[in-house]
This record gives sequence, structure tokens and C-alpha cells, in this order.
Amino acid sequence: MFKAMTLNMMVKNVAETLKFYEDKLGFEKVLSVPEEAEKLDFAIMKKDEVTLMLQEQENLRAEYETVAQGEIVPTFTMFINVDDVKQLYEELKGKVELAKDLHKTFYGQDEFAIFDNNGNILTLAQG
Repeated sequence: MFKAMTLNMMVKNVAETLKFYEDKLGFEKVLSVPEEAEKLDFAIMKKDEVTLMLQEQENLRAEYETVAQGEIVPTFTMFINVDDVKQLYEELKGKVELAKDLHKTFYGQDEFAIFDNNGNILTLAQG
């Protein structure tokens, strides 16, 4: 039986992506490989009940030979439920690039979306 899922994102630069998630969204680094360096191969970060893993593109491609070569093109969006989406929207607008303004969806949730530093879309929602 499935119990949890953690996303492992292929990124160009683990340290820069870690910094984005720490500075903009308040995530904290759980661990990194190597532990401290400018060029990290891998990191795990967490905020509340959300855990994300970051893996440098060449490192991930060495692990999984079937991963496509070339530029990283975002192929997913992340949907993250939050407690106070309106407050978070006010905190983030002007600090991050918005993919979609705060709005009420047809299914009744208040949400907005942002781009991370790799072009991935994060939808932040409350409903």
C-alpha cells in the first residue's frame, strides 16, 4: 500500500534551487550531498508536511541513463495545500514571478501559482 510520495526534481543547480525554496517559501534543508559545498549533487528540504528532493541534472542522468539529455524542460506542476493562501499570496507577490494570480477555481479553492527558479510551476491552494 502507498504511504507517501516525495518529488525528486532534476535541477541545473541544487544550491541555487535550495536557496530559492528557503528564501521565498521557508523550506529548510534536511541534508545535502556533499554536506557543504557550492556544487551540490543532491539535497532534501522540508517545510511542515511537505518534503522535496533536488538532484543535479548530470548526477541524476548518471543514475538513470534513460533520463532525456539536453535542456531541462519543466513537465509537471506541483500542487501544495496551505493554511492561509491569501496571506501567502500577499507575502510572495513582488518577490517571485507569478504564473497565475490569486483566484477562486471552478472547484471552489482559492489558489495562485508561481514559477520557481527552474521554471517549474507551484500552485498554492486553500480550500
